[in-house]
This record gives sequence, structure tokens and C-alpha cells, in this order.
Amino acid sequence: MTSMQQRLKLRHISVVLEIARCGSLQKAAEALAVGQSAISKALAEVEAIAEAQLFERTPSGMRPTVYGEALVRHGYLIASDVQRAEAELDALRSGDIGTLSLGIFFPLNWWEALADCIADFRAASPKIRLSVREESMETLLELLDQDLVDIVIGRLASGYGSDQYAQALLREDHPHFVAREGHPLTQGPVTLEDLLGFPWVLPEQPNIIRQQLEFAVRDMGLRSGADVMSSQVSPLTFRLASKSDTLVLVSQCIAEELRALYGLKPVLCNLPLHLGPLVAVTRSDKPVNRAATAFMQKLKNAMTASGTASM
Repeated sequence: MTSMQQRLKLRHISVVLEIARCGSLQKAAEALAVGQSAISKALAEVEAIAEAQLFERTPSGMRPTVYGEALVRHGYLIASDVQRAEAELDALRSGDIGTLSLGIFFPLNWWEALADCIADFRAASPKIRLSVREESMETLLELLDQDLVDIVIGRLASGYGSDQYAQALLREDHPHFVAREGHPLTQGPVTLEDLLGFPWVLPEQPNIIRQQLEFAVRDMGLRSGADVMSSQVSPLTFRLASKSDTLVLVSQCIAEELRALYGLKPVLCNLPLHLGPLVAVTRSDKPVNRAATAFMQKLKNAMTASGTASM
């Protein structure tokens, strides 16, 4: 066991994380409800253990050094592991048998096959404490990195995170625009240029799909006349599309749900997008817990039964 393993304590980690978050010793002391002298002493102890200066004073406050950044990064993982352990112990004391946290890429909110799988899992494993978060992929991957979610379901850019993430293929998926019944663009195949005369709803920047579309318009020598609204896909944007000529970019996997709920039809346009399939993402550097393993098997079975998978 190394010196750091023997001497570093959870209170040291808490102090380092609060100083990094607050940017000052005084604010960190207030957040932890201790005196500033106690924070200073704990920081000195950590720096002695690490044999390095962890923070430097700047006009804007305390800023981590390169050594501090490394300890802060690992500190978040340690703190989240402790939180997860506490939650799992609490679940066991309450008669549950584990916990599972899912991160869902928010455009997949309407994917019926995924919702059915979650419902089946809850029915089959009622003693597993389940939580679901719906966010952007950028946010979900940060939560996965911090060990705050077990599985992320969404789409990764080709080759992204290949060293740190394990991926299980769920289904191929190609985003397309949807429009109201009777929209001029739903009468047959159209081109990208045809789409430019109508309002669009696109994901907020930064977003790889939006960037690819904008680059494609530029590379084809076209002028974008589209009135673009930045928004997450939501009931509001779908109702807007159902009552106007607005086009909304969505995942192909939710096309049937949008047709049934909002009367929206796919626009038959071969969009110049180069994206990966829908995948279930876990961390490759950490074993998957039993609850996550059980859910992944349930998801695999659901995709196989629907004929859309190849995991």
C-alpha cells in the first residue's frame, strides 16, 4: 500500500473538491461548515501527501495546478463511488437488492421499444432502485465519467471514446426531418436544397448533427434560407411542426411514435449525415454491476425481438 493510500482520507478529498469548486478557502470553509484554519490545515496535509502544490493564488481566486487538476478529477470519481456505495447500502437496508442509474439521450424519450424495456425491467426486478436521467450526450458522458450513471443510451461519434467506453450496438439509426401531414415536402423524395425554404428546428450548438448539416449546405454551394430555431425535441416543437410548415430533425427510431402522437411524417431526403448507430455505453475501466448487467441483457433481448439489433 502506497503512502497516499495509507494517509489520504475522504475529508482531504472533500476539501480539495470544495476549494476547486468555490475558488477560495473561505468559501470552501463555509460550504463545509468548518473554520478557514481547518481548511488550510487539511490542504497543507494533502499537499504534503501528494508532494506537490495543488492550488495557486490568482487575482480571480484559488486555481488548481496541473497536480491539483489530476487530484480533482480522480476526487470526483472517489466521491461519486462513495455516494453510490451509500445509496446501494441504503437500498439493501430498505429491502432492495441494488441500484441502477440510466442516462437517456433526450431525443430518444419517445422510443417505445426503450420505454417498454424499462417497464419490463422494473416489473421483473422490483427490488432494484432505478433512476433515469434524460440529457444531452455531452452531459450524460460527463455523468458516466463521474460514475453518476451506469449506462448511457444514445449515439457516439465514430471512434469517440473508444479507449474509455465499452459500446453495445442497439440499432442502426439515421436522423431525418419530420413534417405535418400534407406538408409540400411529404409528397415524395426531395433534395437538401428543397428543405432550405422552410423553418427548421435543430439541436442547440455544439452538436455534431447540426454542424454536419451546416457544412453540407455550405459545401454544396447553397445559401441557407432556412429559419433555424435551436431547441431540444419536445412536445412543444412537435406541436409547432404539426400546425405549421416547420421541419424538426429527429431520430429515425421514433418515427412511428411521432406519426401516432402528432401526425408527423418523415421527409424523404437523403441527408448528408455520417453518424454512428444507437448504442448502450458503459465505462471500460470499471466492472458493470449486477443490476446494469441484468438491464443490458433485457435490452439485448428486446432489440433482438424487435428485429432491429445486432449486439
